Amino acid sequence: MISVNKNTIAKVEYLIEHAEALGCKYYVLENGTKVVDMGIACRGGWEAARLFTEIDMACLGTCTYGNHDLGEGLSVPTVKIHVDNVQLGCLLSQIAGLKLTDGAFAAIGSGPARALAADKSDHCFEYHAYRDQSDIAILGLQMEVQPDIALANKAAEVCKVKPENLYLLVHATTSMVATVQVSARIIEQTVNKMIAKGFNLDNIVFARGWCVVSPVVNNELDAMGKINDALLYGGESDFWVECEDAEIEEVIGKLVTEHAKDYGRLFVDMFVEADKNFYNMDLDIHSPAKVQIYNMKTGNVFRAGAIRNDIIIKSFFNNHK
Repeated sequence: MISVNKNTIAKVEYLIEHAEALGCKYYVLENGTKVVDMGIACRGGWEAARLFTEIDMACLGTCTYGNHDLGEGLSVPTVKIHVDNVQLGCLLSQIAGLKLTDGAFAAIGSGPARALAADKSDHCFEYHAYRDQSDIAILGLQMEVQPDIALANKAAEVCKVKPENLYLLVHATTSMVATVQVSARIIEQTVNKMIAKGFNLDNIVFARGWCVVSPVVNNELDAMGKINDALLYGGESDFWVECEDAEIEEVIGKLVTEHAKDYGRLFVDMFVEADKNFYNMDLDIHSPAKVQIYNMKTGNVFRAGAIRNDIIIKSFFNNHK
């Protein structure tokens, strides 16, 4: 069985070697943990964001860019994702599910290191028997301050590797890397919703998705609102599956943002109302705007939801209220 961490290390080493050219900074903590700052004290950029996204998917998916016309003379970039192994690339790698807490800090990690930790707080590992056995761990962290030795030691302990064999890829919410990589979660967000609605992930064969990419802004709350609105109202995921049509019909309408009671509201308003806690929000809102499912067994296609250019314009451009 493939090691998701070892499958990714070559691209991580490329990132380290070209860090300066990519707008990043590489350094090593006193305990030997290797850190690539991709958007805290550094700018990062388009290519850094693309690399982070592919590394976060254990290099089992590809990330490219496109463009989406919003009307009203406005357009925005898009990120496009293609994944063949959805369970390893998204469910057990890309999803941000590894909770790291130790008094002074609280962070949630994503990336292939999760398959080493397989922590009980990370519910995704209830749905798949895969566990990585690598002696290196690659972890992505969206956080506002540089990681310290305490966080690195905790992450190494949870991932069952030596601190010197841990790689941390970090960026802030207000960075280009965050803006892109959150939109690039369009497939994994749908997979999470499929779990919640009872769809058998073993039915999935291939997936692709695209999502608008919000403008980068320096205000953390504003940035969080925009990058989440991108998924809720400007993202589509497509799945190729093999199952009975009835299994798709049972869930398709429940997978999209339209199903949520707060549909149509801006994320930032809901987030503030929930005391800035994701888990206090109606969890149905954490959904893609549109889903299409192609059934390879019957040749039928099913779809639900819609891209909402009007809400994207309202969210992204503060002078277009």
